[in-house]
Amino acid sequence: MSGQNSTMMPFTDTLEAVKDTLPQSVFELSKIAEGIVPVEGGLNLIEKSQIFNPVWLFIYLFILLGFFAWIRLYYGNILIQTVQASTNFQVATRMFKDNSLLQNQLDKTLYALYFLSMAFLLFIVEEEVELTPNNLNGILLYLFNLALLVGIFFGRIVLINLAGLIFNRIRIFREYLYNVFIFNKLIGMIILPLLLFVVYTSGVLRGMFLWLTMFTVALVVMMRLFRSVIFSFKKDVSLFYMFLYLCALEIVPLALLYKWLEGIL
Repeated sequence: MSGQNSTMMPFTDTLEAVKDTLPQSVFELSKIAEGIVPVEGGLNLIEKSQIFNPVWLFIYLFILLGFFAWIRLYYGNILIQTVQASTNFQVATRMFKDNSLLQNQLDKTLYALYFLSMAFLLFIVEEEVELTPNNLNGILLYLFNLALLVGIFFGRIVLINLAGLIFNRIRIFREYLYNVFIFNKLIGMIILPLLLFVVYTSGVLRGMFLWLTMFTVALVVMMRLFRSVIFSFKKDVSLFYMFLYLCALEIVPLALLYKWLEGIL
């Protein structure tokens, strides 16, 4: 009997040690995932994947994909027209003039998709280059990006309408705003599937998808600038005024934002 007890003692000691260390290990992994402590060596591939791709990222992307699938099913042909409007000025003009209730609903929905997708892309890039405005990280950093994008968006609307009132051409300015915001909606739709690959790939492949996503955004921005020039010719807007607009409402805010981020790093 005493021999059996002596045989069981090492097993009992090991079990007690596991029970004591397991909560501590879980706590340490939780701190790592929240960015409180750095990742130490010895973690296997699954543990690292769970740390650097928290559960909220999967849930968030799943919800976004479901949201876009609902948009595609519910709005159908109107969504296709929105995509066509990015390359066809006549389609964009017709959509602005129609101003139907369903189109307005789709526009607001796609703006929401743009905010959610673009804020997430900014979050991924900031994590990649270790950019932490105001020492924010995780979901707080994402919410900061979201608030920043919404603020810039509505600030541009206010300034454009103010310029329209000053120059007594408010309808032209609103039509211009509608044209350029088509590309915001396009960005939200295009980068969503790319974000999935950026998050759930690694190494060189992840870098390729990240660069592809940023290149796609840059390409759409260039398309938007080209549409601005086309709009100025079609609507007999002076190129001088268009240049002033681009400086005042496009380039200067980005320059100020860059200086602000540079100052808080």
